[in-house]
Formats: sequence, C-alpha cells, structure tokens
Amino acid sequence: MERKFGIEMEIVGISKEVALRSLQAVGVQAVDAGYTHTVMECWKIVSDSSVQGGFEVVSPVLSGTSGLETVRTVAQALADAGATANRSCGLHVHVDAHGMTLDNLRSIVTRYAAHEAEIDSFMPRSRRGDENFYCASLHNLVSSRAFREADTVEKLVRAQRSRYHKVNLHSYLRYGTVEFRQHSGTVQATKICNWLCLLLAFVDQCCATAAVVTEQPVHGRQGELLEMLRQGAVSVEAMQSRWSWTAHTARAAITRLRRCGLQIDFVEGRYLLRRRSCEDSLWTGVAENVRTFYRNRAAVLAVI
Repeated sequence: MERKFGIEMEIVGISKEVALRSLQAVGVQAVDAGYTHTVMECWKIVSDSSVQGGFEVVSPVLSGTSGLETVRTVAQALADAGATANRSCGLHVHVDAHGMTLDNLRSIVTRYAAHEAEIDSFMPRSRRGDENFYCASLHNLVSSRAFREADTVEKLVRAQRSRYHKVNLHSYLRYGTVEFRQHSGTVQATKICNWLCLLLAFVDQCCATAAVVTEQPVHGRQGELLEMLRQGAVSVEAMQSRWSWTAHTARAAITRLRRCGLQIDFVEGRYLLRRRSCEDSLWTGVAENVRTFYRNRAAVLAVI
C-alpha cells in the first residue's frame, strides 16, 4: 500500500461548482482547473470531452492508507451531492512506475491480459473485451511481435499504438505511471477503494515476478543455450563441451540471457532457470475482503 497512485473520476449529475463546494465542505482542497493535464498538489476539477454531460475529478499523488481514506471522503462527498456516472464515464487509476524496468512494465501488461477474462467477469458488459473504444482488450498487443521483442521502454510503449487500452503504457513516458482504464465510472467509495487495493497488489506481484521468465525471444547460440536451461541445470563444462567455448564465453552467454530478463540462478556449480509459478493467480497478494467483494460481484453479474 506504500506505492503511490492517483485516480481520475468521470462523473455526471452535478455541476463543477457543486462538486467544488462539496469537496471543500469536507476539508478536501480542490480547484476548478478548467482543462489541463498538469499534475497538481490538490484535487482538481477538469473538463473532459469524452464524458457526456459531465467532467472529471482528478486526485493529486496519493499513497497508503491515508490516500485511500481521502479517496473515500471525496467519493462520499460527491455521492452525497448527487453525483452519478453514466456509460460514458470511467474510473482511471494511475500507479507509480518510477524505477520499474522494461520487464516490469511488460509483465504488468502480459499478466493483465492473462487474467483479462476473469477481470471482465466483474466489470459491466460495456467494459468487457473490446466493447469499449476507450479501454480496448490487450490480447492483440501482447501477441504482437513489436511488444514481445521490444528491448527498450520506448519501443514497448510505441508497440501500444493507442493509450485507449485497459492498461495504458503511454502514461509512463508522460507521468511515470501505468494507467488502468477498464473500470466503469462510479462514485461508490467501496468500489473505488477495492479496485485500488486490487491494482496495487497486482502491480506489486508483477514487479516481484517479472524477471522470472521473459517473453522476449532469443536466437542462435543464445536460443540453444536457453533450450538447454529449460531442460534442466547446465554447467560451464557442459557449455564448453557442446560449443567449444571457454569458461569466460560460457559465463558471458549466461549474462546476456540475464539481460534479456531471464532469472538464472547459480546453484551447486550449475546454472538453473527459475520458472514462474504455474499457480499464479489474479488474487495473489490481494486481501481476502477484496477477493470476496469481486467474487460475489462476478457471481451476481453472471446471472443478470
């Protein structure tokens, strides 16, 4: 919960003036900023042409339990003032990505795509699959050669031609964040805070496991060495025997594979490829009350 985050709430039903007065009434500093993408130190109310009959309420940088409590206060104040959301509204979450590696960022998108069907199950039908232009599916992206073979963050971002995906990497270059765009618009504090808790745990898990196995392809002798490692532990002597390498060349080949994002351990004189656990779950690291909330929501949405 210490990772920094921010939210963008698209709302309708009240005027900007009412929203501003409501937030100020509960002790939340806020300004009507017109139209701007500038990150501010207080909450701001801004115009958004994609919201039919409404606008956007954007947080400053938040973190921890205090950040969640501020979100609860803001959401409740807006709801009490009469704010609602329609189908044109979304809830966007920015998660701090400073210090993340190329593999961290690729892992976030790849893992989200792997669990996309499960996430869809507790979203409204208008936010599932490719139903919504502003939060498109990730499946075409993660299967693209440009995404899989990107060897810099800039190339990885360019592989995502539009920011209008369920996970948006373009915000990394502009704000140093990863943006999650799938959630429907809402002013319900419980919904917003549970989504934040899920995403923060999700990102932490991705960053903890991203270096286990990379999707980035390797070729030639490096590819042959990777296949050997996939079969089991490999010694320097085995590499020397197969390719007539010197010990230095063998160790350098392992180093190059590690630079591709592979986690290779040296155990009892042999190199061992560490594998991602096949038991990876969307719910790894997520609090039980948040799990229960979404499992119940998916169950209800499945029968209506």
